[in-house]
Amino acid sequence: MALSNYERVGKALDLLRQRLALFVDREIHAAIKADSVRTDAIRRFADDPMLSAKSITDWDASGLLKLMWETWNDVFKKTLGYSERSLVSEIHDFRNKWAHQEPFTSDDADRALDSMARLLTAVSATAADVIQK
Repeated sequence: MALSNYERVGKALDLLRQRLALFVDREIHAAIKADSVRTDAIRRFADDPMLSAKSITDWDASGLLKLMWETWNDVFKKTLGYSERSLVSEIHDFRNKWAHQEPFTSDDADRALDSMARLLTAVSATAADVIQK
């Protein structure tokens, strides 16, 4: 049986989470080591009970995307461009729609998968081609 659009987006979000987590973890730790990230931006995430007990590589897609958005100027602006920042915002909106079990049209699902693949390509993650398939 074919996957529904909702299931397609869910599977893609899981792949995104797995591959994006490695990039986010590496960039955040490098920024902390270089003292180029504001500690108050990180502290908000450390105080979140859903995230604080986990390493960044175990965070869900929402936490990763929020962390990227909140620390963009301090951390991710150095390696990613404005287009990728827009993708982070767009994917977070798709993730929220998915989490609240809202329906996805075929066009919306295709757009969500394309945006996730583009972000993974930008961070040199290997799952981008899997999402596109």
